[in-house]
Amino acid sequence: MTDHLHTQGKAAAVFSAFLILAAAARAQERPHAAILRAEAARILSTRFSRAGSEGLPVKCGLPILSAAIHDRATLTAGEQLALNALLQRPELQTSILADSGRFRFHFDTTGAQAPALLDSAGSRIPGTARAFVDSAIAIMAHVYQYETGTLGFQAPPDDGMLGGGPEYDIYIDDPGPDTYGLTTPETGLMDGGISSKFSTFIEIHYDFSFVTPPANRGIPSLRVTLAHEFHHAIQIGSYGYWMSDIWFHEITSVWMEDVVYHGENDYLNYLFGRFGPSQFTFPGAPLTTNDFIEYSRGILGKYLTKKFGHDTMLHIWQNVRQAPPLTAINTTLQQLPLPLTSSMSLAFAEWALWNYYTGPRADTVNYYNEGSIFPVIVEQYYELISPTQQVAGSLPCLATSYYGYVTGSDTVTVALVNLNPDCPANSPSSSPFTLTVSRSRPDDSYRAITGNLYLKLDVTNQSQWFAWTIGKTGPGTTSVAEGSAFPNPFHPGEGGFLYLPMNADEGTLSIYSSGMELVYSASRQSQSRLGQRVFTWDGMTKGNSVAPTGIYIFVLTLPGRTVTGKFALVRR
Repeated sequence: MTDHLHTQGKAAAVFSAFLILAAAARAQERPHAAILRAEAARILSTRFSRAGSEGLPVKCGLPILSAAIHDRATLTAGEQLALNALLQRPELQTSILADSGRFRFHFDTTGAQAPALLDSAGSRIPGTARAFVDSAIAIMAHVYQYETGTLGFQAPPDDGMLGGGPEYDIYIDDPGPDTYGLTTPETGLMDGGISSKFSTFIEIHYDFSFVTPPANRGIPSLRVTLAHEFHHAIQIGSYGYWMSDIWFHEITSVWMEDVVYHGENDYLNYLFGRFGPSQFTFPGAPLTTNDFIEYSRGILGKYLTKKFGHDTMLHIWQNVRQAPPLTAINTTLQQLPLPLTSSMSLAFAEWALWNYYTGPRADTVNYYNEGSIFPVIVEQYYELISPTQQVAGSLPCLATSYYGYVTGSDTVTVALVNLNPDCPANSPSSSPFTLTVSRSRPDDSYRAITGNLYLKLDVTNQSQWFAWTIGKTGPGTTSVAEGSAFPNPFHPGEGGFLYLPMNADEGTLSIYSSGMELVYSASRQSQSRLGQRVFTWDGMTKGNSVAPTGIYIFVLTLPGRTVTGKFALVRR
């Protein structure tokens, strides 16, 4: 009861303070009431605080704003006022049209929030408001051409006459406490894919003097912010706005910063965890986490485009129009032509390997081009002195843990990956596991891995887990056993494949129903997937129809041996 009264009292105090600030703002001569908007941003930042980000630079205010919109019904009266204030367009002292009328830049010419260039010491240079705006105009022209022309993304829709005309509006002010920028959605906003086009407006900071490190202050931050925020405008306006999946909106916009302005490397701050949790310090956080860590995961875009082609992110966003990001990624990868055809789960497993080969371990040919300047992934180390070492724990969906086993002559890393794609952003599931590494092979449940060691993984559903084993000679044998169908259950007719790991180059694959009726048979060549040779089946019968739901038996006839097994097939 005491806590409830304290909460009520705090809410009432926030509400009263907000009303006082609103009255003070109305009394000011400045029409845009900067005090009101700044306090509104602080109120929502307090409610929807980002882990580890308090008092540190914030790349983008969209996650906090989206969380407030998503949870609007639960906001206090003061928080409701704060949200309403932020959803309103700022009123600044002047504006100018730019880029042949494509954009309108709004800004102050005098006062604390008038834009300004910075000198070499990071101090504002008086009288440079227009010079800052001219720089922003030139940068925005380049960003627009690159993102819509070179990369082929569809430009955001116009906003009618909001902001003074149909041109896209960019406001140079204070988007929030130490925040680079903010893209605000409006006009009848709905959660999900595109059923109608939503207009937005962008706010960017007036000088970026708060940015760390000092070399990134001013124009460098202006460049990456416009690239980042304009892609949010593209995402929300032309593809989809999934409020619970802001993680992918942010991953894409951070990736876009480095695509458009490759030399700025502002994203490295987030990889090294300087402003909060990072993929390299918390790889065990689910991919769908909306808690600051998504900024460090912009490198997922680097993996996807290098592995599957430069237009992969565009194709994913085209599929986002009909489905949330995880489904859109899976659909996109399944629709790729052979030999690139993949899936969300397989790609996530491979991304875990890419994230190991960074820093001094970097291989810029096979993995990240800039991997040598990335940090090293966090790893738990064990001295393998006793015959076996057992680790029991749990791992959330779409997350990874790295375990290093020091044997004396080598350190063998096991990268354990939970591939479960059923990973909602609001309530990601976690699954238990027991991982045992042994110097000998107690029984057939142990698999030989690199470093003359043996591995056993005890989990509920083997098909939803993957384990890389990495020694000094590189990735070794995985924990996916030969003859274990993956994924299981298999969902045919969605562009994906059933994978059958098998160390052979060719063979005959036959599929039988549970009643031993032949469903499919053909000679096949194996393919390389996740460090193994695999045979594939697309779920089509010999009559070229999708196989019905049921239990199936596969028979792989290989030179000198035959391998059999069974799996479940489920049609959605």
